Amino acid sequence: MPSVRLTDATVKRLAKPERGQTDYFDQILPGFGLRVSASGRRSWFVLYRVKGGTNHSKQRRYTLPLSANAMGLAEARQIARDALIAIERGEDPSVDKRRHQTEISSAITVQEACDVFIERYAKRRNRSWTETSRILQKDVCSDWGDRTLESISRSEALALIDSVADRAPVMANRTLAAIRKMFNWHIERGTIETSPVERLSAPTREQQRERTLNDAEIRLFWQACSEYSYPFGPLFKCLLLTAQRRIEVSNAEWSEIDLEKRLWKIPAARTKPGREHEVPLSNMTVELLSSLPRFGPLVFSTASTGDRPVSGFSNAKKRLEKRMEELAEAPIPNWHLHDLRRTASTGMADTSIYHQQGTEPCRRWRHSNLRSL
Repeated sequence: MPSVRLTDATVKRLAKPERGQTDYFDQILPGFGLRVSASGRRSWFVLYRVKGGTNHSKQRRYTLPLSANAMGLAEARQIARDALIAIERGEDPSVDKRRHQTEISSAITVQEACDVFIERYAKRRNRSWTETSRILQKDVCSDWGDRTLESISRSEALALIDSVADRAPVMANRTLAAIRKMFNWHIERGTIETSPVERLSAPTREQQRERTLNDAEIRLFWQACSEYSYPFGPLFKCLLLTAQRRIEVSNAEWSEIDLEKRLWKIPAARTKPGREHEVPLSNMTVELLSSLPRFGPLVFSTASTGDRPVSGFSNAKKRLEKRMEELAEAPIPNWHLHDLRRTASTGMADTSIYHQQGTEPCRRWRHSNLRSL
């Protein structure tokens, strides 16, 4: 077990091991250290001894309540120093921690745990937190909401993931990821000790999609969208017109859009790459946006105040697909909303026009091609 002089710079440089975990003991404060796991988890700890029943001492490890990602070195070292002083007085911090965790985990419900996770973590760090919240509410809180967080067993977690996989295989992967993140976050905060989904593999193997809608399918899509009122009809059209992701379009705000300049600036906080993105708007897109009602900050909303993003995409898409098949009088191969983005990109590539190459070519492709359908 290596001994190093822990500094903020040293902590950042310590690489995770290929397997297992490595403990780095602090040369400044004996007994205090940092554990780095192969998974990337970093936790502060204090190693100490307490007397056993026959004057033999037992070595124990006290893991500090917050991880190294949430607690800096100076704060961790001070807490460790206080713990060592308490140990000298005959107290045992590990026993106190377990007692405290038992009190918390026996009281907090799954619903409460999900709510605090969304408010304190997901909303601040995850641009798609609304989807995470929807998943947790639909598939986790609906079954376990009144249960205590500590009472959820591994077999119950497996049963829940399997039930989701039976109806939506890929969504089962998303559900597992949301549950895992929620439980791991509460472990870091000291609410619970273990996660029922630890080391569970994703139930479904995902393959990259290549589906695009052909011209005939786009005509059906456009006609069916025209029969649906705000917000879903215009929103689905906007997905194809702008070639942007669903989360970006559904969370678009009027303050980001300049109809006179025909430009939409998506802030870095809402883009997948984490950079501000400028989207040129075609004449059709400007016409569409100009026709929409304005009753809140969001361009698309299902709330009367216009301050809550659209929800209910699955049911809306099913209705749209059904109408498209009625118009075609024939089944239509399965497609996803994200395929609209690929459809637009493919159309631009076929005419040697790309998103990254200027704004006017993009406008011309969207305007001329969609007008001809």
